[in-house]
Amino acid sequence: MMSLSIIEYYAEHERYKCGYCKKPDTSYSHGIWAHTMTVSDYQDLIDRGWRRSGKYCYKPTLDVTCCPSYTIRCKALDFKATKSQKKILKRINKYLSGETEQDKDDRRMSTSQSYEQIENLGEQFITPKQDPQIINVHNVTFTSGNNDQDDSAIGDTSPIPYMCDDVPETSGDLMMEKGDEASLKRLQTDSVPGTSKVLSVKKDMGPDPNKAPCKKAKLLRRERRLQKLKDKGVDITTLSDTNKNKEKQIEDFINELPENVKHKLEIKLVRTTPPSGEWLATAKQTHDVYVKYQMKVHGDTLEKCSEPKFKEFLVHSPLLEEHSEVGPPSGYGSFHQQYWLDGKILAVGVIDILPKCVSSVYFFYDPDYMHLNLGTYGALREIAFTRNLHTLCPELKYYYLGFYIHSCCKMRYKGNFHPSDLLCPETYKWFPIENCLPKLDRSPYSRLDPDIDSVDENFPKQGDINYIPIHYKGSVLLYKVYKKKVSKSRRNSEQLDEYLKLVGAKTAKKLVLVR
Repeated sequence: MMSLSIIEYYAEHERYKCGYCKKPDTSYSHGIWAHTMTVSDYQDLIDRGWRRSGKYCYKPTLDVTCCPSYTIRCKALDFKATKSQKKILKRINKYLSGETEQDKDDRRMSTSQSYEQIENLGEQFITPKQDPQIINVHNVTFTSGNNDQDDSAIGDTSPIPYMCDDVPETSGDLMMEKGDEASLKRLQTDSVPGTSKVLSVKKDMGPDPNKAPCKKAKLLRRERRLQKLKDKGVDITTLSDTNKNKEKQIEDFINELPENVKHKLEIKLVRTTPPSGEWLATAKQTHDVYVKYQMKVHGDTLEKCSEPKFKEFLVHSPLLEEHSEVGPPSGYGSFHQQYWLDGKILAVGVIDILPKCVSSVYFFYDPDYMHLNLGTYGALREIAFTRNLHTLCPELKYYYLGFYIHSCCKMRYKGNFHPSDLLCPETYKWFPIENCLPKLDRSPYSRLDPDIDSVDENFPKQGDINYIPIHYKGSVLLYKVYKKKVSKSRRNSEQLDEYLKLVGAKTAKKLVLVR
């Protein structure tokens, strides 16, 4: 019995307050209270639109509820970070490195000066004539703002050099504007080859002959990276130029921190069910961060954030601890991923590790660090964690973000993790989110499967009800045996038919239903 999924089914729970639009009586769902549940059974349930909150599992009734909730999963192996997501990863790395706003200003000034100090490599360019414009571009290039443009795009905004093939050369290799013969003659007269005499160039006469030509910011960054590798003893001559434009993966951003950082960030995986020693030792500190988060971000009262309610919501889980030869070293089940910053808990990701996915349950953090965008950062780290687990468990390849709610604007951010799929509420098949959005723009509820002939392949057939396991008086009986032992009024076969459709024929034959 301890290795079985034992559940109680609650009939339709209707007309209660919606947590998204806040309407008092417009939300509808079905519920299951799970005493215990295997990870494979829960995997099957979430692939039919169910989701757990503590030990309570619920499935929204999408065609009637006010804010239809579609299960969303990210294809972690193919994940491509957006520009804004890359900026968040860089912002965290800069914070951990100890970089401050003053450091950024100093670096901008140093970089601006380096344009004037680089050796002339032989090719001459003419830059825009007004110096303030060049300075402004430099400032934009090295500003870490909150817009959606990444650093590589910003670097490409430096002034485009103009080749001057048709400009006459002087004895000093100066390139002047065509037609200014008087100025050219004056410079030729004043210049003394082989001496250090400084030439005087008036405004609008081309580049200053006493300064080296400007380089693009992108080239400067590449030179600095190569120099760092060279200082570490790496033979940069073996590096292929074909890799310089290769798109960086999420792991590249995470691992590019220098060895010596000002702030130390560690991520620890702690099992919560059954409670491990690591969890028990950090339970109070975890709860303290949760209280700060709920009160600051969601406006909850202290009473709503009590320790018993916290544990009921984010610690207690019906998932059984399971280990397998083909599973992760930690095993399957429910965990907290604790983000430790300089010896203190900064944030906590509540996750379930299942046979095919990492399922995100909740994420909370210390609101004093809200400027670091830790919510998105946590999702990115959980995607990286999923990718890492895949190297050990080939079947584990998805990251589930819970529900995508198109009618609630603040929940649309989940669609920004590409590529992602939404679950069709009628056929329970997955479809790319970009194909679903036009349908959801037209109607909050939609059949996402475009094939009108497609059906739910796990829909129960006649007679499947007889094979539902029933827990009755300390024994587990199939329904066809159970119905002979109880009166017709106690069988409630109509409710069982509904339950069978909601969980699917395959899963219904494995879940032990308490009557």
